Amino acid sequence: MNYHNSRLPLAFFSLALSLELTIAPPLVAQINPAETTSSHVSITPPDDRQAPVYTVGGGSRNGGACAGDGVVEEALGFKVLMPAYSETSKERPSFSLHVPKTAAKKVFLSLRDANEDYYYQTTISLPDTPGKFNFSLPADAPAIEKNKEYTWFVGLICNQSLEPNDLTVKGIIKRVDS
Repeated sequence: MNYHNSRLPLAFFSLALSLELTIAPPLVAQINPAETTSSHVSITPPDDRQAPVYTVGGGSRNGGACAGDGVVEEALGFKVLMPAYSETSKERPSFSLHVPKTAAKKVFLSLRDANEDYYYQTTISLPDTPGKFNFSLPADAPAIEKNKEYTWFVGLICNQSLEPNDLTVKGIIKRVDS
């Protein structure tokens, strides 16, 4: 009888716990949306150090140049000097870029249509002097068709081959009647 008496409190505890879990409402985690505010933040450099002269957004501070290139305050980086959407009457369109003083020796050019029926890519040597750089689709490239849009992509090859962090520009070009 002593054995049954010692199990009785344990049985009552188990029954009470089972009823508590069955009857009590389920607990739901509540998430309060974080309040966000948009404000201008100004950071003052410590000590007598000056703020960076040239900065760009997107987590990049190379200013349109290869990682090993020195960025000068007034220098333009690697940029396209034509509208993002252009029209041409030429079978082999021309492109216009600004290339800064850089260690890069070549650019990568890719041209394709929306269906990727037309796809061409090549590398083009850069001039030794920085500044405006114009080039046309090479003669060995197939001509582009009239009234069709093509996406072009040019990448500055900073090392031996085009890498994900290399600088790129792109746009769309369409051949129209002259």
